[in-house]
Amino acid sequence: MRERQRKAWRESFATVGTGFVINWPISIVLLYLFIDILQLSTLMVSIYVTICMTLVAIIRVYLIRMFFTKGELNEN
Repeated sequence: MRERQRKAWRESFATVGTGFVINWPISIVLLYLFIDILQLSTLMVSIYVTICMTLVAIIRVYLIRMFFTKGELNEN
């Protein structure tokens, strides 16, 4: 396997692994907040959780991508 493919696999596992570790606790907190505290409807909970998880995912994937590409500028 070429080095580029190994890097892609490592980045993929990091992205999926951090998503698994980060998203579950965040979803528990958001569901508690939106359902038990704010008593929102099912539709509103779904919309707000989707927005929050999307924002978290964008930030998480951006940071992971920056980490994995930090050395590429020096290699070229």
